Amino acid sequence: MKENTGMILRVDLTDRKIEQQPLPEYLRLHYVGGRGINARIVFDETMPQVDPLAPENVLVFGCGPLSGTAAPCPARFNVTAKSPLTGILGDSNAGGYFGPAMKRAGIDHIVIKGKSEEPVYLWIDEGKIAIRSARHLWGKNVRETEQLIKEELGDRRVRVASIGQAGEHLVRIASVIHEERAAARTGMGAVMGSKNLKAVAVRGSKEVPLFDPAGFNRRAKELQQRIGASASYDHFRKKGGSTGTYSTDKAGFLAIRNFQQTGGFEGIDNFEPLKVAGQFYSGNKPCFRCPIGCGKKYEVKEGPFAGEWGNKIEEGAFTPLGPVCGNADIASIFKMNNMGNQFGIDLLEFGQAIAVAMEWYEKGVVSAEDLDGISLTWGNHKAMMQMMEKIAYRQGVGNVFAEGIVRAAKRFGKEAEKYVSHCKGMIMAGVDNRMLKGTSLGFATATRGADHLRALVPVEFPAFPVMTPEQAAAKFGSADVLNPTSYNKAAPLIYYQHLSMLPDLFELCRFLLGLGTGTKEFSYSALYDLYYFASGVRLDEKQMLFIAERIFNVERAYSCREGMGRKDDHLIGKWAEEPVPSGTYKGEKIDPEKWEKALDEYYRLRGWNNNGVPTKEKLGELGLDDVAESLKKAGAI
Repeated sequence: MKENTGMILRVDLTDRKIEQQPLPEYLRLHYVGGRGINARIVFDETMPQVDPLAPENVLVFGCGPLSGTAAPCPARFNVTAKSPLTGILGDSNAGGYFGPAMKRAGIDHIVIKGKSEEPVYLWIDEGKIAIRSARHLWGKNVRETEQLIKEELGDRRVRVASIGQAGEHLVRIASVIHEERAAARTGMGAVMGSKNLKAVAVRGSKEVPLFDPAGFNRRAKELQQRIGASASYDHFRKKGGSTGTYSTDKAGFLAIRNFQQTGGFEGIDNFEPLKVAGQFYSGNKPCFRCPIGCGKKYEVKEGPFAGEWGNKIEEGAFTPLGPVCGNADIASIFKMNNMGNQFGIDLLEFGQAIAVAMEWYEKGVVSAEDLDGISLTWGNHKAMMQMMEKIAYRQGVGNVFAEGIVRAAKRFGKEAEKYVSHCKGMIMAGVDNRMLKGTSLGFATATRGADHLRALVPVEFPAFPVMTPEQAAAKFGSADVLNPTSYNKAAPLIYYQHLSMLPDLFELCRFLLGLGTGTKEFSYSALYDLYYFASGVRLDEKQMLFIAERIFNVERAYSCREGMGRKDDHLIGKWAEEPVPSGTYKGEKIDPEKWEKALDEYYRLRGWNNNGVPTKEKLGELGLDDVAESLKKAGAI
């Protein structure tokens, strides 16, 4: 039996210095892996008030203790740094094969500092590390970059995470892309570009060391078989990415045309999942060791985009490039999905930003002249493509939008800002959360900005029941938490914010756990079993949620150290000012007085002060006395 202790690779691009060091035990035991260890490293090694695009900003790639093993869906990796979009902690996550390759190369975290004088890529070949010139790759799109690196290294199995032209041009919504899977949110691609780092390439084939290999493989095999045989995952397995768009519309939560309409999209039948699958999908392209297989190969066979092909498309492309912008042309969405993945642009941020601009255009806030002659009418996918290219290269008006829609609105003036719904500088596309008070509070208090992956309160979704009134009352003290419009959501929100963090620590796919509550085929107890067999550390749910709370407080403390507080825990724009325009919850809106009371209760339960800053006492309970001292030095407490 060999304990899986981990390794950190440190790279200084300025000095071309490379070193490897064992993962400190306190990080492994107190932060587990992935998102947790990344956040702690960035907190410790990034000075307050640093410019996100400066060489001093630390960029961290992280995998988890189950990455590269026989566990189901162990394919994710996190990219973390100070965000050039929001100015607070930036963090994003993607699947594929890159994370497992890191782990199988013997690396758990890659910490990158400084800035290279010329474009470079980092080459990790098992235990050998090199910084190689990327001058010949600069200006290439992501697909070209991956292909050229694999040809140069003579191995198609090399795994590459890279940036496209958007990252090179420091577009604040630039993504890191790996085999058409995007670590899209918070502008991590721009941080890579600011360091002249075009890509990280990894070849890893070692077996991951496990504390109890026999026990681990036996449990992993059982889980793989149960998940592979289960119909519970068929909506992902058979239907792919448009499932979420279609079901959200039918459930009455789909936000259409920049929140002007909620549900009932007139072109929604085009998004019917089996129709999309039959028309466009040509096979599966699953992530490493995935028994679900939501990744689909696709091809557009007719029309103006005939011949367009790719390997992955998410709900986060269908919704923002479709109903959010009033676009029902599915083929155009596949085309724009490819464009975004090759330029390296966050499609969720892009789609919602364009929807804002379309409403500006509709209301006369901007004209075609302001937009370089582009007529941004609803559903005009050709105009959307023109805008995407301009943003990727910072050409003309694209240079304004490349700063993110919150900054762009300030440039346009004429009440442009009131059309932008955001929190902490990040926008959200596709879900009208105004009737979901817990999820709204989650968007506002999420540590990286408005966030559907880390802010949902599943108990308040009436279309997808996860517990009975009796169970809700027993767990959260009141069955009122099941009511979507109730503000009594602080307790369940905190619980789900912690629970939803766990997949990011182990770097498992969230689809494995359904709505984040677990499934009969894969429960959180199964996750804890796998962690024990991998690491020798036996934890129950209470202990795991304590670790998650510690990490959440570190993430919050990072942003509080940057000046964030209660003033930032509010929804801005239409979310806060206007009522739901249509559908089942027509007229529902955020009540400012009830919001403040809900926020007070949230802070109380979290042990934070009235400004939303973790107190010295709470941080002490979590073993974070040094974090408290850092906040004190910064004047936050």
